[in-house]
Amino acid sequence: MLGKKLEKIKQIDIFSPYILGIAILLFLIVGCIGTLDDYHFKSVLSLETILLIGFSVLILILSIFFIKKTIVYNGNNNSNKFKNILNKYLSEKLLIFLLAIAIILQIYNLFNLGGIPLFNSILKTNATTNFWRISYLLFLPAINILIAKYYKNEYLIIVLIGAILYGLNGYRTSIIGILLSVLISLYYIGKLRKRYLFFLALMMGFFGLIVGFIASQNIVGQSWTLNPIELVFYRAGFTLNVFERIISLASTTNGKILSMIFSTGSPRTFIGNYVLNYNVCLTSTFFGPVTLDFGILGLAIQMLFFGVFLKLLHIIQKAEKGISTGIYAVILAHSLIWIETGPTDIMIWLFFVLGILIIFLNFSNIKFKIPKKK
Repeated sequence: MLGKKLEKIKQIDIFSPYILGIAILLFLIVGCIGTLDDYHFKSVLSLETILLIGFSVLILILSIFFIKKTIVYNGNNNSNKFKNILNKYLSEKLLIFLLAIAIILQIYNLFNLGGIPLFNSILKTNATTNFWRISYLLFLPAINILIAKYYKNEYLIIVLIGAILYGLNGYRTSIIGILLSVLISLYYIGKLRKRYLFFLALMMGFFGLIVGFIASQNIVGQSWTLNPIELVFYRAGFTLNVFERIISLASTTNGKILSMIFSTGSPRTFIGNYVLNYNVCLTSTFFGPVTLDFGILGLAIQMLFFGVFLKLLHIIQKAEKGISTGIYAVILAHSLIWIETGPTDIMIWLFFVLGILIIFLNFSNIKFKIPKKK
């Protein structure tokens, strides 16, 4: 009996899309604990806020479950010319070349800034240049596809170099995006045992924690007395508090944030001005931007999209592996990051375009289950 239970535990797919719902609930718990600090917060999170987040997670879980139960993937379709071309020309050498360009661009970006943004908040505000954007857009999918398709131990050195270089920009999302996505890729190619997963996740969290703490200590005009652990609870509580304020303003921006994501401007700074009347870049959780733009209906549609999209991509990557696994890892990692920051990054949405391409190229293999008559 115990042996069967252990076998079932071993078969659990840790990085299935369900992890997004679990991570949201964990973030909610951390945020609720954070708001118990009456020195920094006037009140704890309202029941309305907690129920709305619970409602969002329910839609996400149900949409994932629906796709799981109604979709069958029939295996590799070798007659797909576009897919064969993609696999042929996205070679190991090309991926290494793209990674070299990405690293050079990031080094040039740091050199051009004239300092290390991690230790200077003024430099940090100017660190996300076009050089950095192109660099990150190249590095993240290239390193994950390289790991997933052509794994070699020495490629982990490139991962470490990338994590350090992008971490110097002072943004936790970059270093976590790299380390978490590679962790997911390693997991699916069988190079990462579950017994080591928890330890590596702690190490990744530690590096993200240190980067976030150092960056917070170097913000001009602010003096933080919180230690790194307290800062985590405060940030989660503050971000959820922003979402709570957004609920009363639901549907009042009429798509303004969405248009800013795909054009010009800073959605997070707009949210700061609109919600708090303060010119500051704000994170507003996975739910904030869409709720502000389109209300609860928009939020429901967003969660439905993520559930269906992630599950389709998950089914494909488990069958196809290689490129599909690398792209899934990138998208899932940043979906998890968006739990705090919100899906307002045009760069990351471009990775979703790659995911759509993967689904399109493998669409002929996707079939709907037909219920059998009893």
